[in-house]
Amino acid sequence: MDSTDAIDDALAVAAQLGRLDFASLLLAIVSTILVLGGVFAFLNFRSIARAHAVEQAKAIAEATAERVTNEYLQRELPDLLEAYRDFLDSDDVSDEAADQMAGAQDDDGEAEK
Repeated sequence: MDSTDAIDDALAVAAQLGRLDFASLLLAIVSTILVLGGVFAFLNFRSIARAHAVEQAKAIAEATAERVTNEYLQRELPDLLEAYRDFLDSDDVSDEAADQMAGAQDDDGEAEK
């Protein structure tokens, strides 16, 4: 008896007993579980990656905004202080004049909105 004949006979006996159907069912169940696990792992990894990316983007945006703001203030603050130096050094501005200036600024702010 040849080895291939023995395998063919074993397969024929297993097919007649229903063992091949059971093995096929088990393999189908295992492969279905693996596929579902893979899909779940992919979706879970994607949500973790998205959350991490948002966290990193927020940190980088805050650092960049702080750096740009500091650069702007260092560049423009001397000019602003020089422009308002007369108001800072002067005691000639009365309370009434200060209230009028503040009211004018408030009116301009409301008009722009």
